[in-house]
Amino acid sequence: MADLDKGSVGISREVVTAIAGIAISEIDGIASLRPGDTAFRRGEGMKRYVDTNVDGDVVAVTARITVVYGYPILKIAKQVQARIKSEIERMTGLRVSAVNVDVQKIVKPESPVGDQSGEWEDEDEA
Repeated sequence: MADLDKGSVGISREVVTAIAGIAISEIDGIASLRPGDTAFRRGEGMKRYVDTNVDGDVVAVTARITVVYGYPILKIAKQVQARIKSEIERMTGLRVSAVNVDVQKIVKPESPVGDQSGEWEDEDEA
């Protein structure tokens, strides 16, 4: 029988953050917060939109998202919460205590995502 007390296994905060970011990117109705991107950013750039706090085997996540106009904000936010929680728990075995979702803005589906003005231009004025 193997002695399991001879080592340890750790999961870095960066790995948990990456799992959360990938989970978010797979949800319809999520746009990018970064100018020029057409979808929620994956990889290193995604870290600015997802914060994780790992304390032992408990994780808390805060995700900042942009929702595409026409999608129900509450439904998208709940999907983000459920998806992050299930993916982190499934892939790491850690327990997710909280998933906070901060909706940063709403963008038109046909407009460039990088419009930072926060206001939409009336098409009659253009």
